[in-house]
Amino acid sequence: MSRKLKKQTLMWGGGVPMALGVALAAVQLTATEAKAIGYRRPVDLVICLDTSGSMTALIDSARAKIWDIVNELASASPAPQLRVGLLTYGTPGNSRGDSGWIVRHTDLTDDLDTVYAKMMAMRTAGGDEYVGWVLHDALHTMSWSRDKNALKIVFVAGNESADQARERYDFRHVGETARAWGVFVNAIYAGNRATGMSEAWHEVAAAGGGNYSAIDMSCGTIQIPTPQDDLLYRLNQELNQTYVPYGAHGQAGCANQVAQDANAAKMGVQSLSSRASAKGTALYANAFWDLVDALREGTVKLSDIKDADLPENMRSMNASEREAYIEGMRRARGAVQQQIQEASAERQKFLDAERRKQSGGASLDDAILQALRQQAEQKGFKFGVTVEATVESDGK
Repeated sequence: MSRKLKKQTLMWGGGVPMALGVALAAVQLTATEAKAIGYRRPVDLVICLDTSGSMTALIDSARAKIWDIVNELASASPAPQLRVGLLTYGTPGNSRGDSGWIVRHTDLTDDLDTVYAKMMAMRTAGGDEYVGWVLHDALHTMSWSRDKNALKIVFVAGNESADQARERYDFRHVGETARAWGVFVNAIYAGNRATGMSEAWHEVAAAGGGNYSAIDMSCGTIQIPTPQDDLLYRLNQELNQTYVPYGAHGQAGCANQVAQDANAAKMGVQSLSSRASAKGTALYANAFWDLVDALREGTVKLSDIKDADLPENMRSMNASEREAYIEGMRRARGAVQQQIQEASAERQKFLDAERRKQSGGASLDDAILQALRQQAEQKGFKFGVTVEATVESDGK
């Protein structure tokens, strides 16, 4: 498949050609029909994080629990095609004042390792927090799916008045645009619920047709060990051995995968296990640097790849040996992913039981997971696992 065609099909997800994507967008498919043609319903998720000086705990919460959000979506049916975009705001020096101190770290992408790397590199400072402006940029600078069945969601989190820079971009008007475009806007205030309402954060959610939640930033960094952690750590190491780097991005992609494993480990045992669980799902795919994923998605042909673009151990192989090698890696990966999924299911039962024993405020991931599930169900998704944590929020 050519690069030009690849760019077109990414908009629809799952390697579905654009002409077919247009047709699919006009109809509702049953789960069986969708699976038969390889269609995965797009889920576009944009996260806007305040990186002003008081928000270090919020950023740490996002770093600690982002893989739990991926795992929640992985349990949805029909199968999602997840893309994540990342924006930050509130830190003068990260960008120009005439851009609202807003940084677009990634466009919507299925390269989850790069999103995580950008998140891990964030630093906090400053205090000019332009909520309406960052929402405007989220709407107008991201490559949103054009599929009418796509789930499109923005989460904006912060802890100062949502009316800052209102004269430039009023969140009320931006929210109206979001609703017209079919994008849910969810507002997460890092602090007391009543204070958040006095700072107009509930109005942000009302304007954008989403949920308003108030969270305790420190709750999102709590790590719960489980009996399955050691097994998931070992399986994650085995899984990494099934990746076959190729082309211009191969070695960098492989190195980034290992680096993000290390970053997750820095956040704690729960974060590392959640990442391992996510890597065991279909939402974690690396076709742009891994030959197994690329051949599975049909974005390349093995016969078209130059010897110099293959890993060194494959260069001396003939065509049939190369095919057998990739098939062996595919089978090995499938077997490890199956073990990861089984261990993850047991781990989730343990986590749910432990969280029922705990008391305290809602965390960032609680707020995101509850809104995500509600809005996904409005778009026809169903979930195989229930969310145990309940967030005090205003659903729209």
